[in-house]
Amino acid sequence: MTLRQREQKEIAKLEAASAFHKHKNYFLILIVVLSVVYIVDELASSVRGVVETQTICDLFNTTFGSDEYNNASGTLGLVTTAAYLIYLVSPFYKSLADKYGRRLFLIINTLGMGVGMLVCIISKSVPIYILGTVILTFFTPNDMQVIYIMECAPKEHRAKLCSITKGLALISVSLLGLFVKFFVNDAIPSTWRNVFIIPIILAFVIGIAAIFFVKETPVFTQKRLDYLKSSEEERKAKELAVKQAQEKENKNSVSVWGAFKYIFSHKQTRAIAIVALIMAFSTGYTGKYQPMIQAGVANGVMNVDASNIILMFYPVINGIFTMIGGFLTDSLGRKKSALILGLWAALGLAVFAYGCIYPLNPYVTGFAYGISIAGLWSISDMIYFVITSESTPTEIRASVVGSMQLVGMVGTGLNMVYNNVVTMVAGSLNLPVVLTVAYLPLMAISLVIMMLKVKETKDVDLDNVQVD
Repeated sequence: MTLRQREQKEIAKLEAASAFHKHKNYFLILIVVLSVVYIVDELASSVRGVVETQTICDLFNTTFGSDEYNNASGTLGLVTTAAYLIYLVSPFYKSLADKYGRRLFLIINTLGMGVGMLVCIISKSVPIYILGTVILTFFTPNDMQVIYIMECAPKEHRAKLCSITKGLALISVSLLGLFVKFFVNDAIPSTWRNVFIIPIILAFVIGIAAIFFVKETPVFTQKRLDYLKSSEEERKAKELAVKQAQEKENKNSVSVWGAFKYIFSHKQTRAIAIVALIMAFSTGYTGKYQPMIQAGVANGVMNVDASNIILMFYPVINGIFTMIGGFLTDSLGRKKSALILGLWAALGLAVFAYGCIYPLNPYVTGFAYGISIAGLWSISDMIYFVITSESTPTEIRASVVGSMQLVGMVGTGLNMVYNNVVTMVAGSLNLPVVLTVAYLPLMAISLVIMMLKVKETKDVDLDNVQVD
């Protein structure tokens, strides 16, 4: 088949997709599929966390709270932390969607999450489980469903649909608590595998369904059709224009080192970087919430039913308050909303930890953890993206935002190391105390710096940013 014949075949497929976009029920079908993809994404991201203690007990043939468990937990945590190096490949992988289309990678990512979870549950050894973790770590953060919504939804509904689908996906994590309640028996550690079954089925079913019910996005379809229908001369002219634009962008852009130099040479961005680093470090308890709850069970503070209530209830609160947090940021300004979100995170952590140390109503404990992580992730997004973007000139904005995320990754890496070292040293039974004592003051410090050193950026003119 010649190149021209292949192009004609591709044109026919794209035109069929374009016609399908106009079907009266297509957008409804698309939103349903994308919502389930989002749900699969959140379930895949959270499923290992809700059965962490049972997984370690099973794979290492030990019991929660023992010295063997503490060493195994710390060792596995440190090894799986290295799996996050796969993120270094993610930008190159994501860029392929600009060349080959969104649909292919929506399908691959969804099926990939299913494969990762499947490898985890069939693992009989630690290395195979780590392989499953690496696969999950690679496919879960790509969020192709968000790009789909942005490119398919009417512009007046984009933010709304993104917020609603994300909120529903976060709330769906409560299903994992339900699965733990019905499928896990602490006396038989291997039953942790049962919690993965429904998310795996969902991933494969929705991944296959996307092949039949999801077409390429209108934006990419039209862009590709314009290219395929153009003449050789038009293509060369367009390629030249793109090359010139790229050269101009490269000329105006800065290196990672240049972005860091900019960040730390200005009071505003330097303060933001310090807040980002401290706040990222203080997110460490979100990776140990299930062992903190399990410590409460082992110490006789709560029973298994109470722990299941917490696991089922907190995602609902997280989803609701995440949506509320988005409205606060736009209505109150960045600093006021940061203070509110930070207080949610800090007070929520304090109450949640109290509920893991002393008897407390499980709904109160679950509410506290839900509002805590809702505030934590909302303020993190605002620091890394919103405030940083509004404090940086246009020509280096993307580079600075990317570098600020690297600052956050440093903080995340530090908290992972701390979590696992402290588990080995202080013991898993003491996690509610040692994690809270470390992370609560850090949250307070970051909020004080935010209030005193970071300027309000709500009404800034993005085309004429004046730093310091």
